[in-house]
Amino acid sequence: MVYNLILIFVIGLAIGSFLNVVILRMDELKTILNTRSHCLSCRKNIAWYDLIPFISFVLLRGRCRNCGKKISWQYPLVELVVGLVYLVLFLFFSFTPFFFLYAIIFSLLAIVFVYDLRTQTVPEPFVWAALVLSMISFYFTRDHQILPTLEGALIAGGFLGSLVFFSKEKWMGAGDIKIGIILGLLSGFPGVLLSLFFSFLSGSIVGIIYLLFTKGKVDKRGLKTSLPFAPFLILSSFLVITYGKIVVDWYFGLF
Repeated sequence: MVYNLILIFVIGLAIGSFLNVVILRMDELKTILNTRSHCLSCRKNIAWYDLIPFISFVLLRGRCRNCGKKISWQYPLVELVVGLVYLVLFLFFSFTPFFFLYAIIFSLLAIVFVYDLRTQTVPEPFVWAALVLSMISFYFTRDHQILPTLEGALIAGGFLGSLVFFSKEKWMGAGDIKIGIILGLLSGFPGVLLSLFFSFLSGSIVGIIYLLFTKGKVDKRGLKTSLPFAPFLILSSFLVITYGKIVVDWYFGLF
């Protein structure tokens, strides 16, 4: 069991390292195949022994071996988080179709998560890929019960869609609607209600803290400083898929 946990975590670290490359080369994905990894400051190619996920960052103390410039914390954080996500999924689902489907879906959503934080735009191809896989996942995870899954998708997609429509995309973007549908498909009903609650609760808390630090500065679109909402939807869907039943059982146990 311990060997499996270590193996899954290491695989997650490696996948996280690859996802970093995808995120940083989003505008030119073809360079992933024909261009070696290089320092973004000095442009020199990085040796293989400096590309070991997470460990290389620690050994190099967060600096490029060639030019000494700081390496973005995005690299080790994404690697570590994806490794932990794989580990948690394995603890809950072991080597089942659930694990492999969720691992792929949340790898795609990890790209969306980080890219949205960096640019406040949602990378559509990865969202659509995650959406298709989410449609497939309920075949395994809902015991072939289509209704709860469709209810979850309609509730999340419809609710977020109404917010986008009535606010004319001032509160959130249209891309968040597809993320909401994914959330609904993965959570089902009534889990989707818990997912939406977690999303708005965490988004509100972080948003208030963020606004206090930015002091209402204006962004490049002329709007007050804002936060992307997709990361909160993604985080909430992961929590509900894994720990949702535990939270619900605890809550109803209070009564």
